[in-house]
Amino acid sequence: MQNYTEEEKYWIWLSYVPDIAPKLFYHIMKDFGDAQSFFDAVKNDSALLESLPAKFVCSAKEASTEQRAAEIIAELNARGIFALTRLLDEYPQMLTQIPYPPPVLFCKGSIDGVFVSNNSIGCISIVGTRRCTRKGAELARSIARDLSAAGVTIVSGMARGIDTAAHTGALDAGGKTVAVLGCGADVIYPPESEQIYYKTIENGAVISELPAGTQPLAENFPVRNRIIAGLSKGTLIVESEERGGTAITASMAISFGRDVFAVPAGPYLHMAALPDMLISNGALPVTCAADILKFYGLGNDKDTGIAAAQQIQLDFLQRQIYNLLLQGDTSVENIAGGIEYPQSEINSALTMMELGGLIKRTPGGKYGI
Repeated sequence: MQNYTEEEKYWIWLSYVPDIAPKLFYHIMKDFGDAQSFFDAVKNDSALLESLPAKFVCSAKEASTEQRAAEIIAELNARGIFALTRLLDEYPQMLTQIPYPPPVLFCKGSIDGVFVSNNSIGCISIVGTRRCTRKGAELARSIARDLSAAGVTIVSGMARGIDTAAHTGALDAGGKTVAVLGCGADVIYPPESEQIYYKTIENGAVISELPAGTQPLAENFPVRNRIIAGLSKGTLIVESEERGGTAITASMAISFGRDVFAVPAGPYLHMAALPDMLISNGALPVTCAADILKFYGLGNDKDTGIAAAQQIQLDFLQRQIYNLLLQGDTSVENIAGGIEYPQSEINSALTMMELGGLIKRTPGGKYGI
């Protein structure tokens, strides 16, 4: 059972009032001094309340009883959730640097050593489309695994596709991972992520700024994406269209002054639109964990299992072929269809890359990595 100070209890109570938002929360703190003073002002129908939105004030009045405040704490304890307020030193420092950080994070699991690490990185978020390719999911899992093995905490949103692959990679390495949810911390969404949910709790934390029991409504996800970006020193985009939740996360990371990485592909893959756009605007191209570790002055190519393609100079055609094969095994015909080079030159490049151990032939006459 978690013990809270009196002021923490009122912070938690206020975070449960319907129609509250971080900006309004901090406005209240500025005008009333602390959460308990606001609670008392609501109970006494203070004239100071006139400056606040009427709908919110009405909600606060309905909830302003000591019984309600106690019920919230009892509910959190019963559901195995602990509330991490900005009043505590354990609150992640990276989040304090973004505009209007969540006043309260509701957590399941353990935050010990999660938001800090034994290196200079801390957290890296890995995000992407729910409709990823097999190769994209494999690459996200591999990068997350190698980063996690290097002591980096992997942050993602526990969505289908790339998010799931990222969490799984961190768990493969026995490392720390954080799942930021667009629902209550006690709500498993999507339902098929139940195993990852419980493993994440064992090896890190599931967090949300939403009250326990909150269902996964569409409007909650863009809001949670700012936490994913805010927690992390850098954000890696693996596969994504130009618009959607991943694009929002990338945009927020940029606005927070965080580092942005992206896995390159090409115009032949629709889901590469966002990564390629980000790279063209200055994001660092990444094909393995070593690229990120090297960016921060850490790691060793041999230790991180960097792909042979990073150790051997590839010409322009070979690089195009390699990037194409990152997305999945494919035939010579498909390679030729995606790359405007004569068939003879493509065949020659494939032969040299196969002899060099960069690629291999797979069943059905296809090539893969």
